[in-house]
Amino acid sequence: MPAYSALPQPPSLGQCVPDRPHAVSVHLPKWRDVVDFSAGESRVRTVQKGGYPRSFLHEAIAKAHNVLLDKFGGDKQQSCLLFPTHAYAIACKSYLCSPPDGSAGLAEGDVSIQSFSFEVGQTGRTTLHAAFFPAENVKNAMIFWRLTGCGISSRLAQDMLPGLESVSITSSADTPLPRDEQAEAGIQQRIATLLDRAPVGGPRKHMVNPADVFLYPTGMSAIYNCTNALNSLPGSQMVVFGFPYELTLKVQEDFSKACTFYGFGTDEELDQFEHLLKSKAAAGSSEPPIQAVWCECASNPLLRTVDLERIRRLADKYGFVVVVDDTIGSSANVDVLGVADIVATSLTKTFSGYADVMGGSIAINPSSPHHQGLRAILTSNFVPTLYGADAAQLERNSRDYLARTAVLNKNASYLVSLLEPLTRHHHHRSPLNHVYHPSTCWSAKNYAARMRQATDDFVPGFGYLLTLEFCSVEAAGAFFDALQVCKGPSIGAQVTLALPYVQVVFAKEKPWAARYGLSEAIVRISVGLEDQKALAMTCLQAMRAADAVVNKEDDVALAEQVVSGLDSVPLPRPTPLVPQI
Repeated sequence: MPAYSALPQPPSLGQCVPDRPHAVSVHLPKWRDVVDFSAGESRVRTVQKGGYPRSFLHEAIAKAHNVLLDKFGGDKQQSCLLFPTHAYAIACKSYLCSPPDGSAGLAEGDVSIQSFSFEVGQTGRTTLHAAFFPAENVKNAMIFWRLTGCGISSRLAQDMLPGLESVSITSSADTPLPRDEQAEAGIQQRIATLLDRAPVGGPRKHMVNPADVFLYPTGMSAIYNCTNALNSLPGSQMVVFGFPYELTLKVQEDFSKACTFYGFGTDEELDQFEHLLKSKAAAGSSEPPIQAVWCECASNPLLRTVDLERIRRLADKYGFVVVVDDTIGSSANVDVLGVADIVATSLTKTFSGYADVMGGSIAINPSSPHHQGLRAILTSNFVPTLYGADAAQLERNSRDYLARTAVLNKNASYLVSLLEPLTRHHHHRSPLNHVYHPSTCWSAKNYAARMRQATDDFVPGFGYLLTLEFCSVEAAGAFFDALQVCKGPSIGAQVTLALPYVQVVFAKEKPWAARYGLSEAIVRISVGLEDQKALAMTCLQAMRAADAVVNKEDDVALAEQVVSGLDSVPLPRPTPLVPQI
């Protein structure tokens, strides 16, 4: 009998991960499944029961759309999307009629906005807004839905189902979604407390006020709304520094005035950026050339951290705003308030931790020289759109955030300690080229500079994410196919999630991604709360499969000795954690 707890059996193709009504991932067990999923092949789509909510319409949302089309669509060749505010529906229309890429859009008359009154559970009626458009343009409309994260949530749609037949057209303006203000206040206070705990450099003079934490229904909604707010600042463009989550860059390209991208995030690119700032200043412009710089600590998926201290110094000198996304490092581990004016976070990830609710936040640094101005512009257009049932679930899930993060840190770091030496195997060719992790990157010192102080109840670490780069797609595919964990989109869940990142995110832009070091032979692993030794065993067993593809030998495989030696290694067994439902 093994001296560790076996990993749970992954579900079948297309099943929700986790097995819950509002799961945010879907199981794609084989490399070919991932490729076909990205290509929209019916083999996968027809069995797909769930998916990441910004990319896959939950069945309750799809039913609400179908009811509106049946009752009010008129033309059977129409489609529609529902939004919680009139402004979001108008923005969807603008996206379809005036595409940001300059291509020919729909005529104004081809897209109509209609407001509807819905019965929502026991809370009474609320107003939602639909954009109706030709069905042949559904793909472009879904790009807007995915990019902005501003559509209705699956819980809201689920609670609307019993009263869908009573939906009626209304001329009323926005009415607030049913909210759980107690849960929202709890989340805001928790985020504020986390941002101020064990700060780099010791206690700060100004503490984060929960009122400076703005909640949104998704992480991308937070980024989209923040971008729109920052567009009102002096300056002609945004800068994205370092290779971020792809949609963060896309939002800046599509919705800011202009965007400059420094995709490597190196000191050399910082030199280039500083030269740009000096040149603009020398030209005698009366306003700062840059509105804001966006970066991540650490980046997704290559886990790099740019020199945030130097960016802060440049911001202080030239007057721009610094936005740092701490989703990957997570606020338990890293303190970015010393360098950021705004902290953006996807609460869907480790803050929630159970992959069954979406959420996002924007927090304003109380010590920022831009604090009052930022609060004013964010407040001026803020509409609370975090549905009450989602807020309640998010608040419950996040109660054990620190305890979960401690386990995730240890599990990920242990896997890195086992796998990273395999990149330097001397006896024969290794299938593994590189292990990307905040502790192994060239930028490790930049991440370490932002790590919080250790406390009696928590020791900060390097987070839950690692990315493996293989020597070939064939080796990566063999590893992925043999890896006995859940596989699909999203990160920061209670279960391990593996994904061939480029095959999904950059399926049509592989050469472009490769320019910035993102090989199509990478597998991103978001480590979960499972038994540490069991995770190690399945990763090393999968590495055997990759090794067999590369070396095609019958002698001792690359990971053989490590696998054999694990049985005698005493490892701490993480305490199983369950969501507080």
